[in-house]
Amino acid sequence: MAATMTYTQYREQRQKEYNALPVFYAFSDDQLEKEMNKRGLTIEDTDKIYKLGNSGGFYLRSDADIIRDFFNKPDLLPELMEDEAFAESAFRYEMGNHEYHINWEGDYDVCACFGSCEYGEDKTYRDYLKEMGYSQTVVNAFGSARRKFLKECEENDWY
Repeated sequence: MAATMTYTQYREQRQKEYNALPVFYAFSDDQLEKEMNKRGLTIEDTDKIYKLGNSGGFYLRSDADIIRDFFNKPDLLPELMEDEAFAESAFRYEMGNHEYHINWEGDYDVCACFGSCEYGEDKTYRDYLKEMGYSQTVVNAFGSARRKFLKECEENDWY
């Protein structure tokens, strides 16, 4: 199966969908009050909003179905990851994003971008990816991305 988009396109699409959600952010009581006022509410109307995890995000209870639908929508990422070229480029992107070459928890940090796994001091990327149910194709893609990324780091003295 060939991927229908690049990892960067996938991330941009997901971000665009998330940004379209009717969520507002507040990190202080003053910010919360201002954001609620924009929506015709007072600070006492907390029964009319929900908190979006620990993100500082909030949304109106009347928008709960929109938020729930977004988070319950099947994610294309596991399917896209089965394309070895897509998976390799995705891993390389996240290796750079997480400074894999100097990160003592690089395997975990990169793998955790692609699913839920539990950190283990003695675990490798193989363990994390298998724990998340990824195929050998995806494990191989990580290994290839790792070799290429570390070679690039060495060639450019990024250590």
